Amino acid sequence: MRLIGSSGVKLALFSTLVSSVLAAPVDKCEPTKPSYPVPGPPGSGSCADWLKSVDQRIRAIEHEIGEASWAYETNITDYNEARATEADMKFNTLATTILAEVLAVEPSCQTADEKRQVNLLKLDGGVPKDPAAQAELSQILSRMNGLYSTGKVGGKPLDPDLTEVMLSSRNYDELLNAYIGWRNATGPAIKPLYERFVELSNQGARDYGYADTGALWRAGYDMPAKEFTAMMEKTLDQVFPLYEQLHCYTRSKLAAVYGEDKVNLKDGFIPAHLLGNMWSQEWGGILDLLLPYPDVPAMDTTEALKEQNYDAVRMHKLSEEFYTSLGLDPLPESFWTKSMLTRPDDGREVVCHASAWDFGDDDLRIKMCTVVNHGDLMTVHHEQGHLYYDHYYRHHPYVYRSGAADHFHEAIGDAIQLSVVTPAHLKKVGLLGPDVKESREQTINAQMSVALDKIVSLPWTYLVDQWRWKVFSGEVKPDQYQAEWLKLIEKFQGVKRPAPSAVNDFDPGAKFHVPNNTPYIRYFGATAAAFQFHQALCKAAGVTGPLHECDIYQNKAAGEQYAKMLSMGRSQPWQEAMKVVTNGQFDTLDGSAIIEYFQPLLEFLKEQNQGKQCGWKRD
Repeated sequence: MRLIGSSGVKLALFSTLVSSVLAAPVDKCEPTKPSYPVPGPPGSGSCADWLKSVDQRIRAIEHEIGEASWAYETNITDYNEARATEADMKFNTLATTILAEVLAVEPSCQTADEKRQVNLLKLDGGVPKDPAAQAELSQILSRMNGLYSTGKVGGKPLDPDLTEVMLSSRNYDELLNAYIGWRNATGPAIKPLYERFVELSNQGARDYGYADTGALWRAGYDMPAKEFTAMMEKTLDQVFPLYEQLHCYTRSKLAAVYGEDKVNLKDGFIPAHLLGNMWSQEWGGILDLLLPYPDVPAMDTTEALKEQNYDAVRMHKLSEEFYTSLGLDPLPESFWTKSMLTRPDDGREVVCHASAWDFGDDDLRIKMCTVVNHGDLMTVHHEQGHLYYDHYYRHHPYVYRSGAADHFHEAIGDAIQLSVVTPAHLKKVGLLGPDVKESREQTINAQMSVALDKIVSLPWTYLVDQWRWKVFSGEVKPDQYQAEWLKLIEKFQGVKRPAPSAVNDFDPGAKFHVPNNTPYIRYFGATAAAFQFHQALCKAAGVTGPLHECDIYQNKAAGEQYAKMLSMGRSQPWQEAMKVVTNGQFDTLDGSAIIEYFQPLLEFLKEQNQGKQCGWKRD
């Protein structure tokens, strides 16, 4: 199974090939004779017929594979784990068969649509052709994931123990022990495995015509790699003045708490362990230290939800009503009968992490242990965004049933959230009393809370793959892994590792997505795209006034524009999808909508930072 972004689950052609546990012998992953007819050598059959057979073969088993994974995550037992692993292996067998066919069939593919489908199939490959190398690669990934998942500091695992320490402790040394301890518990053991992983992963990329794994990843964006990296850099540069002001404000507040002997205001860097998160990627954990107006009540719906006797189903119905108010279709009836919307009360162990699932044929579900509170109400709107995307592109061949690019799926629901959190919307749906008065102070507090997630994450989601691309290309050698990583977190985040490190340290291994081999730049793109979508839909709705006050609820024009883009799936380059959703304003990622949205906060931060030395040495 694959996570689209962090929460939309859909079968992907070859993701399970590398990530599933290979307890089976090597020959289980070798191509077998398919049960559907496919063309022979080039010229002996139609590319169109072969693509049709690919779609038929995947559709024939995708529901079975999805159900096995669903059964495990909604009832964690040894039996269900074995079923899920067996299903993964069945899919792997089909995947390796199709991979073996791709290069042979490719020369017979002539139309633009045929070539696009074949190229997308190749992008989902990237594993070595050699079965022994496949097995070794999978075993290494399994071992790296095992080391990460079982890491402990003083007997404490990352979740929930160390995460809670980072969130709630205000003891400098306790935070230091958790931060460095986690890196010591994971990185050094993972590093030699990662070195071999890079070699094998690059071998797989080269087997399908790419220079290295980083080049393979960047090839999925319908534009030359240099233009893609330039676009991402430009977008970061656009929003960096806001991040720098937020960084300056935060550094001063932390110096007041911990002392200037701990937080040096002269060199500009913030000690990385003081920001409420193990990777300094979001700072909401220290909102209590940063909230501009702590005496001003927050726009929180939790109390109203409880007073009005909301439950999980009613929260999901409220979210669905937002989407249908735009003229979009209701969720299929099976959503309400097959989803897991609360933690089961029958003693089953389940994976509670919220996720949206597409089983094919409009069988759409959410798996979530919904709690009646404001945060989960926002999560519900986000997760349903994945399902509406799945629903509207369901008519396409399997290979096109995906986001226009990997950053689009997460952005769908995130854009809707930006309307849902407005006081005007919360009043319309009865979760905020009409007598509640809005104020500049409330606006600044609300924007600070959002910025500590969305804005703070941008340098981090940008730098992770900057490091990996250099590693995959060979520009950064194994003995430079750690130094290059520290250089990037200092340059882009303005944070510093709070203790010295040695060449055998491997701080990248302390972040799940590195040993798990999950591309990360998608999260950067998703944040930028969500604000662009919001800005464009507000224009389509004819809404005037500040962007942060816009609510597109009940506006059919905005919904029609959104649906046009959703229905495209991945059938065209993502730039075309961006043009559709922004009504021609953009065919690229752009950070200007973020700056427009956060203009009140930016002005506040500039006022607060007057006379302070902001910034840090970035070269």
